[in-house]
Amino acid sequence: MTWKKLTAIFLTVFSLLNGATLLGQETRYAGAFLELGIGARSLAMGQAYVSVADDNAAFYWNPAGVSNMVRTEVSGMYASLYKGLVQHYHAGITRPLYGAGAVSINFIRLAIPDVPEYDSELLETTDYERRVFESTRSGDWEQYALTAGPLGLTTVNDDAIVLTLSKLNKFDVDFGWQYFVMPITIPIGLNIKYIRQSLFENRGSGIGFDLGTMFKFGLDDLFDDSRLGKVAFALAVKDIGNTRITWDTDSRQGDRIQRSWHFGGSYLQPLTFINGQLLLSYAGQKKYGTTNHFGLEYLYYNRLAVRFGVDNDRFTAGVGLKISLIKVDYAFRSHDLGSSHRINTSIQL
Repeated sequence: MTWKKLTAIFLTVFSLLNGATLLGQETRYAGAFLELGIGARSLAMGQAYVSVADDNAAFYWNPAGVSNMVRTEVSGMYASLYKGLVQHYHAGITRPLYGAGAVSINFIRLAIPDVPEYDSELLETTDYERRVFESTRSGDWEQYALTAGPLGLTTVNDDAIVLTLSKLNKFDVDFGWQYFVMPITIPIGLNIKYIRQSLFENRGSGIGFDLGTMFKFGLDDLFDDSRLGKVAFALAVKDIGNTRITWDTDSRQGDRIQRSWHFGGSYLQPLTFINGQLLLSYAGQKKYGTTNHFGLEYLYYNRLAVRFGVDNDRFTAGVGLKISLIKVDYAFRSHDLGSSHRINTSIQL
């Protein structure tokens, strides 16, 4: 593929996402659309979710969490990001299986609509570095790059289909203290994901794998005190094999999604005197550096939730409402490029 075609909006949007990739180059931002997060509840809690993961978004944060669900659930999410430049979609279904197992299948799409496509003689005759230098020196990018009107409009889509398999393992640990036995649960889970990206007439695709686990027990069981709550620790590894995205160019060049590590812990405290419960969580992510995430959720009467979080120094908040078998969640996240709002709905079957 040559540098014949270029669009200013495409480059601008993908720079905003810290995900711009130029075909033929392997970059640290390959597959960046998969880093935007899934689920309004988890995003409202600052993405501190790897050890919580017990709802329709569990597959994304920690595939082990899928087996925490006790009912079949269908869910969907929509977000218009960066002042409407980007549209983010999710739809999925999770089904518990006999034997404490569960399976989930999910679809994720990031779409950039109405991208103008340009054809410039300059792009055919000079290399990228010279175009940037010349346009910077003159201060007039359009004079050097966009020398004619757009040839048309197109939509750039990045898609992922994720199949999750999870198993909940339960054990009784005998401490030998007057026949004291403490139950613990260790769910494990695996994601198999097919990724497909597009750039005008070119397509890139690849298959990746994620693996996760949790370790959950109750302080109420450990200390025989019903006033205490539940503790969970978790670890998830995404793109275990550094997922490769191969493009259908003549050279078959590609990008790689580097492996990332996600770890954290959470504590769920019952508040029976006000018919509620308080959830505190922390998550760390290590990829090119380490980021920290903190979340808080207060759930009243298992119906109304209020949430706050800190997502790598950015404030997040949200609310949730459950009516019968229907759940609706909302999340807000501050951002220098424009605050985002997400709405997530799910139905239990």
